[in-house]
Amino acid sequence: MKRRFRRPQPASTPPSESIPDAPPRQAPRRSYRAGQICFGVGVAAILMGVGAMAGYWLADAGTRWLPQMLAGLLAVGMLSLVLMIAGMFLIGPYAGREVGRRRIVLFTALLLGAGIVRVAVHWAGAPKPLTQLTQRAFHDGFEADRRQVAQLAATLDGLRRTFEGRADLFPADGASPRVASDDEERFLVDVWAGFVDTAFALDQIRAFYEDYYAFDLSRLERDRHVRAFLLTFAAELALYEYTADLIELVDRNPNVVKLLELDRRSRGLTAGSVTWVREELLGLTDLARVAGGKRYQQWLAMAHGADADAEARGYGDLWREVEARLARLDEKGTLDLTTASVGADLAPLMREVKARTFPLQKGVAAFLGDFKVKRKGRYLIDPEALAAMKPTLQPGDIMLARKNWYLSNVGLPGFWPHALIWTGTRAQLAEAFDDDPTVTAWIERRTGRPETFTAFVARRFPAAWAAMEKAEALGEPLPIIEAISEGVVQSTLESAAGDYLVALRPRLPNWIRARAIVFALRQLGRPYDFDFDFATDHALVCTELVWRAYRPRGGTPGLRIPPVVVAGRKTLPANEIARVFTDEMQRADRQLDFVYYLEGSEAQGRAVAGDRFGFAATHQRSKWDFAQD
Repeated sequence: MKRRFRRPQPASTPPSESIPDAPPRQAPRRSYRAGQICFGVGVAAILMGVGAMAGYWLADAGTRWLPQMLAGLLAVGMLSLVLMIAGMFLIGPYAGREVGRRRIVLFTALLLGAGIVRVAVHWAGAPKPLTQLTQRAFHDGFEADRRQVAQLAATLDGLRRTFEGRADLFPADGASPRVASDDEERFLVDVWAGFVDTAFALDQIRAFYEDYYAFDLSRLERDRHVRAFLLTFAAELALYEYTADLIELVDRNPNVVKLLELDRRSRGLTAGSVTWVREELLGLTDLARVAGGKRYQQWLAMAHGADADAEARGYGDLWREVEARLARLDEKGTLDLTTASVGADLAPLMREVKARTFPLQKGVAAFLGDFKVKRKGRYLIDPEALAAMKPTLQPGDIMLARKNWYLSNVGLPGFWPHALIWTGTRAQLAEAFDDDPTVTAWIERRTGRPETFTAFVARRFPAAWAAMEKAEALGEPLPIIEAISEGVVQSTLESAAGDYLVALRPRLPNWIRARAIVFALRQLGRPYDFDFDFATDHALVCTELVWRAYRPRGGTPGLRIPPVVVAGRKTLPANEIARVFTDEMQRADRQLDFVYYLEGSEAQGRAVAGDRFGFAATHQRSKWDFAQD
């Protein structure tokens, strides 16, 4: 029988005779680690002491943190990383382990990062116009620019308040925004040009002092560092605050935005100036600078007592001004500021979308304007009817026209789709205006010399005058100016007339009608506005040509026919001119007199002369011609 062996068991010890537990086996290891920590701290303390003494000596010798000190530390750090990586490779077994490989990769990545930072430090430490100033020149320039920033900021504030004073142009109650009058356009452009010029000047100062980081933050250059920071930040805050307020105000009226976006180089405004202001002064980058500047100012006060230094050195008011501007921006709320900044950054995308879709919109509008579905090549108004109408017309008359069966009539509101100006022949212009002393006086006020109206037109618009002379010699005079799909052009009456035609005479002084004709001549060659936008004048639709020619300006009389909202924007359908005539027809202070009316009849196949009462009813008629007979 096989004997079984058992492992001997230790004898039990009575509780009363137990001995103290032996020290755990981990105790020596813990002591070893504690010793390592103490030793490492001791070595680090010695190194830190040596480093502090070296730093004190270097600072006393005039060594700057940027770029010398920081570049030196990066160089030492990069050398240390290289030595550590080399040591790991030399320790073969360690380098072959997973933990060793990870550390080699980590240190290599740190080395590359340090190299990139070293290049950035070299770039940042390059001489700047700001840092090349002598200490005396810097302080003198700072005081001058400090006063300049305050003046420019006050100017921006005044211009903002000027805009705020025109609540009628910038409704805040949800009212429909209107199109500016001629005088209001001049006012808006003048104020906006002043704002852009002032903002640009302030931004130049901001950009010059934004190199404040190149001044050493140690006591060697801390004063100049803080001064430069406060000045660039004060300019940044003023630009952001007043621009945000003004853009918020202008955005209430899209018609004003479109007006201010036009190219007006004579006023120092290039096309898209509103967009430029949004992108350059109100984008997310600017918001980030505001937020970052706020944090940096707080850190300067906490770590270096810069607020107390500013008070002691005489520019504490600038510190307090920055804090006050930050408080006002905080009152607006982060959401409002972020929304404005995101909107500014999205502006280029919206412009690109508009640029992509506008050619399609233009092509569709041109196609509809040229496509006729019935009775092609023939109109109801014949030459005999036009011959009877011509003697009744005078330069400056407003005419409304309709051609049936064109697809473009479908997209235009009301019965009357087209408006134009009868300028007359050269002989009619001479008869109407050359002997009128009020016209001669207006020309003299305009040019500084007395001359007849026809002489003025021939000198001022030689191409248009020559075209009139040539056309009259061929027996096809050009007595009309109109805006059609090809642009603003001179036309014959035969080409402008169609199936319905009416002439209305503005009840205005002779010199006002002469001024309207000059305005129309000045628009020749401008493109047709396929966007149907009355807020701008770089391109014109037919009724906009009439409306701008006759609207009041400079306190002088004119026609008051306000644009109406169609498809969400302000415009003036030709049918609205007919409606104004009808509403005022029986009044002594009416703006328009009836001259002549040719009414087409599809049933008779011709047009016949009608009276003012027949015309007065047309603005209520359907645009669908088959419903009219």
